[in-house]
Amino acid sequence: MKNLKNQYYTKDIQLPNEKMQKLVASSYLKKSMKQVDNSDVNINHLENIFTDENFYLAMKLVPLLERKVLYLSYIENIKLNDVCRRLKISKNEVITLRSKAIVHFKHNLEMLYKIQRVKKGE
Repeated sequence: MKNLKNQYYTKDIQLPNEKMQKLVASSYLKKSMKQVDNSDVNINHLENIFTDENFYLAMKLVPLLERKVLYLSYIENIKLNDVCRRLKISKNEVITLRSKAIVHFKHNLEMLYKIQRVKKGE
């Protein structure tokens, strides 16, 4: 009887960070655009608008403040002065962060595509 109890007793399983990140990322990627609503996409999680794995990961790698600026500018469609007020930074900083975010996103996307090509042996 003692062995039966031990069979059903489990301890918390600790997964390596990489595995956990892959599990979390795959759960987000399984959502279709129809399932993504405003509660899933917020100022801290702009990457959730993408169903394509490469786009999701490329945006996830963009620094948080830059993602916030993109979110407010393009998703919320907030004017420059209001973005400045909300994030408590200057207009020049917002413009610079927005530009950097786009550059980072494009660079991350290129790197992910290169990694895929290398894995495929092209």
